[in-house]
Amino acid sequence: MAQEGRYEPVAEIGVGAYGTVYKARDRASGRFVALKNVRVTGTENGLPLSAVREVALLKRLEHFDHPNIVR
Repeated sequence: MAQEGRYEPVAEIGVGAYGTVYKARDRASGRFVALKNVRVTGTENGLPLSAVREVALLKRLEHFDHPNIVR
């Protein structure tokens, strides 16, 4: 998590191949957000390519202006 304690988990939304998505409340603003905990199994060669792709995809989504995409 970016800042420990900044978000208060409310509920688990879903579990997928790459991690778990949670509904959480931003303690500072009171707004609800979605948090994705990406599952990463460390290897001796660094991060798995699938985890790197997942993070890259999520970073690209923040450039879209759509009500269903959380920044």
